[in-house]
Amino acid sequence: MVFWSCLLSLFLWLRVPSANAVGWNIEVPESVVGLSGSCVLIPCRFSYPENGKTYTEFKGIWLKGNEESTVFHTDTSNIIDSFKGRTSLNGDLGKKDCSLKISSLSSSDAGSFMFRIEIKDLDKYTYKNKEKKEIVSLTVKETPENPNVSVEEEVTSGKPVTATCAVSHSCPSDLPKVTWSHDGKQSSPSQPQNHGQWKLTSYSLTFTPSREDHNKHLSCTAEFKGKTVTDYKTLKVKYPPYNVSVVPKSSVKENGFVELTCSSNSNPPANSYQWFSSDGKMLAESPAYKLKRVSEAISCTAINTEGEKSSGSQKFNILYPPEIKNESSCQSKILTVCVCIVDSNPPSEVKWFGPDSSKAFSSTSSKQNEFTLQGWLGFPETVQCFANNSLGSSSKTLKAPQNGIIIYIAVASAVVVVLVCILVYVVRRRCGKRAAQQPVMKNKQTQMKTTQNKSDLENSKEVKGSNEDIYTNCSKGRVYDNWGCDATPFSSDRALEDEAVYANM
Repeated sequence: MVFWSCLLSLFLWLRVPSANAVGWNIEVPESVVGLSGSCVLIPCRFSYPENGKTYTEFKGIWLKGNEESTVFHTDTSNIIDSFKGRTSLNGDLGKKDCSLKISSLSSSDAGSFMFRIEIKDLDKYTYKNKEKKEIVSLTVKETPENPNVSVEEEVTSGKPVTATCAVSHSCPSDLPKVTWSHDGKQSSPSQPQNHGQWKLTSYSLTFTPSREDHNKHLSCTAEFKGKTVTDYKTLKVKYPPYNVSVVPKSSVKENGFVELTCSSNSNPPANSYQWFSSDGKMLAESPAYKLKRVSEAISCTAINTEGEKSSGSQKFNILYPPEIKNESSCQSKILTVCVCIVDSNPPSEVKWFGPDSSKAFSSTSSKQNEFTLQGWLGFPETVQCFANNSLGSSSKTLKAPQNGIIIYIAVASAVVVVLVCILVYVVRRRCGKRAAQQPVMKNKQTQMKTTQNKSDLENSKEVKGSNEDIYTNCSKGRVYDNWGCDATPFSSDRALEDEAVYANM
């Protein structure tokens, strides 16, 4: 729009009417447009018949309408009140520049204008159109033209770029205030460029775009004495992938798999993907990956022309019934040891059965997915591992090899137990018989002690011995003899009788 306005103004400029006297010529646009509240500059250049002479005294006059109102005069007292203090010559009459500046425009200023020159020692002349008296028409606009923002069609995140904002105005001395919607380094406005009557002033902004600027507006706002106009361009920012994540494309199936996609945000969109296991091994190169029932973590990497980005490792809770691994087995050591390896989600409850399935055993220990049964199993040839969770069950029969050492130990243990029982029985029987004989022996010993005490009492009265014989109950050599001094010991027949008593125990 600005271009066509400038082109039209240039065309009108080239059609400037010439004065009706030879040598008296003027160059002005046929019409000008000013902004209400701002100023306007009516460009003007004139000529006169010099006749080989030099003139130094000039008087310039601008008239509005049919020479009725003086809007500018070298003698300011001649200016009508409505234009006093608002008009001035922007050029030097001695250099044939008659440009007029009108400030603080209002809608009442609109109308036709003409220029009159008075040259001392030459003549006075009013420049008119052959068909009309006025030579230029002024139009006052209430709304300014929009600025024009230009920036590269595509910019890259992290790399500086420069944008420009061209503002069209009619008064170079009263430039608008320009602001940008993005932070950056702003440069001073360039020198106004003439495009007919309107001027274009460029403002530049150097900034560094980020991925957050993608598809956002870069705006330039021009403010003319309280009147604001704006233009913008939508930024297209290229940036590498970010927010990369593993997303289930379908619901997690029981006893099945889940299809995963690698999601990312980038411009341009990611053009390749890579899938990795938790140990860094590449699994596939595709946008999607089918994950079977495994519990290990998985990650993906998204790649585009600007770079690449990886997701974090993620796990998915895929539910499935128990599966007993082929590595499950039994070994015969000192005890029978059976290990049942179960893969399931949720975890399974494991029980053990013998060949007839009538007796169940509980695992003696468990570690993650390994369940161990250890002990005496009654020497079955097979053991059954049975695993069960909320999604199903599974069983596997394991061979339990027999070790001959175990049998020998069992037989030897049984023999030892029998011998110990017999020995206990014999000892208890002997102890019972000895307890029955003890009362008889005690009665005999009591009688003997009574007789001996009496005899000792009598001897103590009759015999008075020395101190050496105080504790002697018998003759020398018979100290502490329990049988008395004169008494004879039991006969050998009595001893044999006692031996016979104890022999029957």
